[in-house]
Amino acid sequence: MSKFYSEAVYIVPGAKRPFHNKKDALYYCADNHIDPKRMEKYDSNKEYRRFLELRQSLEAGVIKHLRRQVAYEIIPEHFEMLHVRDKVVKTYWVSGAKFSTRKEAAAFCKSQGLKQSNITSYDTLEPVMKKNIIEQRAIYTADFVYEDAVTGQTIVEDVKSEYTRKEKDYILRRKLMLHVHGIRIKET
Repeated sequence: MSKFYSEAVYIVPGAKRPFHNKKDALYYCADNHIDPKRMEKYDSNKEYRRFLELRQSLEAGVIKHLRRQVAYEIIPEHFEMLHVRDKVVKTYWVSGAKFSTRKEAAAFCKSQGLKQSNITSYDTLEPVMKKNIIEQRAIYTADFVYEDAVTGQTIVEDVKSEYTRKEKDYILRRKLMLHVHGIRIKET
């Protein structure tokens, strides 16, 4: 149960009723030889009912391309490159040609009819860098995304209760979706 007292709903293919407990849904899957990956989870009864409504609209041709749980990146990850250490890199030169291994240089000498004594090697220090993530990316996951069959407009919809609409985290993500992607979220 979430902090807003909405019960998750688990839908298992072939089951006559939805499950309100993941354990029961998994038990049903095991008992009926159903792959648990086929089970669908909805955050609330309201979200599940809205999905059923949208599915009817899809079948009637009112909407098209219905998708669930679509993720949008609203803030990319930020990182910096850190110098970890230096490593010694050997390079081999023969008559102005550069090689990364002695074997390649020797093969070149053989193909050109040169002596292997013409191979010179140099050691150079190259930095080893590591990507250090400063901030993880921020994702907004929409409950439903679909197109209006008449206008072709893409609609991003989120099922919210009165309480979750006022949650500061959601308000910020909603504003970022408008700012970054130009998408206004339809709240149902």
